[in-house]
Amino acid sequence: MSVVTLLLVEDDPIFSEIVAAHLRKEGLEVVCAQDVAGGLRLFSELPIDLVLADVNLPDGLGHDMVRRMKARRDCAAIYVTQRGESDDRILGLSQGDDYIVKPADLRELTARVRAVLRRYQRGRVDRVIEIADWTLDIVRRELADAEGAILRLTRAEFDLVAALAQSGSVPLGREYLVEVIASAEATTNVRTVDVLISRIRRKLAAAGPSAPRIVTVHAQGYQLVRTEG
Repeated sequence: MSVVTLLLVEDDPIFSEIVAAHLRKEGLEVVCAQDVAGGLRLFSELPIDLVLADVNLPDGLGHDMVRRMKARRDCAAIYVTQRGESDDRILGLSQGDDYIVKPADLRELTARVRAVLRRYQRGRVDRVIEIADWTLDIVRRELADAEGAILRLTRAEFDLVAALAQSGSVPLGREYLVEVIASAEATTNVRTVDVLISRIRRKLAAAGPSAPRIVTVHAQGYQLVRTEG
């Protein structure tokens, strides 16, 4: 299996250090956060393949954090928590790919991480999206033309383009796009979305006639379309 990146969101620093060190010895890349805010920030900055999340975090619930992450892009998720009641397990499995109760055997945890990654990599969406002659690489977070020239986008701009590209022919509403950029912009509202869309449109227009366009669909939202001709 190729090297993948895991995000461990855990507020117990000792447990976090032990788990991260073990997974790194197993050849996995691991980055750590101690709360929801830190987890969302790292998720927006790095190509995370799998999230290991505690349920109870200092500034919110792991379930809510993972839901926000999955709204932005495809990822696998495993909950690692002391909450082992059946209702908690059902909720965790309904929102994630596995549920591990502490104290966790490190060898079992590693085996279950690899099992989830195998299932996820077999079933996940294509990480490279073709838009006419242009390509959008979700992992590298790059939008490039037919010659490979990369269009420079801010983090929030890329998140918007990726969400629109992944939705295909379905327009996305401004309220949904607010959630997409929630961790990338300090202030987020529908006006923020409109300003970012305007900036992206200018960049695409400057990139030439082959670049895709963002169109406004009345009463529905925005849609990314191929350039005709």
